[in-house]
Amino acid sequence: MRSCLILFGLLIALTGVVHGGELQVALGVQEMKIPPSSREAGKGVPRSAGLAGFNEALAREICRRISARCVMLNSTFGEILPGVEGGRFDLGFGNFLRTPEREKRVAFSDAIWHSSSRLLATPQAAARMASQASGEVSLDSLQGVRVAVVDGTQQHAYLRSIASERRLTVIPLLTMAEALLALKEDKADLALLLTLATYAMISREPPGRFEFVGPPVADRGLGGTVHIAVPKQKEDILSQVNQAIRALRADGSYQRIARQFFPFSMD
Repeated sequence: MRSCLILFGLLIALTGVVHGGELQVALGVQEMKIPPSSREAGKGVPRSAGLAGFNEALAREICRRISARCVMLNSTFGEILPGVEGGRFDLGFGNFLRTPEREKRVAFSDAIWHSSSRLLATPQAAARMASQASGEVSLDSLQGVRVAVVDGTQQHAYLRSIASERRLTVIPLLTMAEALLALKEDKADLALLLTLATYAMISREPPGRFEFVGPPVADRGLGGTVHIAVPKQKEDILSQVNQAIRALRADGSYQRIARQFFPFSMD
């Protein structure tokens, strides 16, 4: 009898049965710093705007639908994947593109939105580079410039792969807010960031402070579907989360949440 109880306990731990349980949910932030006192996100209505607010609202609705008590924890992008992989977080909202390398480490939910990447600059830097370029400034024409990027992202990986050939100075930073500050302080000429997240951030800035440079890019690993990261061993959690995502889309709740934060489709 005792051995059966032990086995049952192990099965629960491995499958991650959710209903009525508590989940640790990592929410990617875009701010400069995360003081220890503000690691836990606010209760009820999301405190953040834009993409961070959307992710939090979506996380709370998923938790409600799977009857889980969720602790929302603010985290930087670089903390989330290792945290999910190591079991510290049960769900990771880090705006993750699904890649073969990441799939070796964690499981991924159904898609929650679609992404692309885009270059950003101040108007002064954009004008300076345009005058120096023979054609349109774009990701394919970059040569000898300083590019800020969020550390550990697909954008960072791509820039590292072309840095030597293009004589780029790649500046990895913890958050998007730090990348925008690098542009403001002329410590970087450009930043390569997720289009949707960037739109959300610069919409809160005074008009004319930043502008997009070149077209959105969705190939070369710089775009695709975005997913929630889940520990590989917690298949039951993954199944319930996917059921909740499908139900959200089917009954219109996903679209309702998205409209609270963006004036356009997330798909």
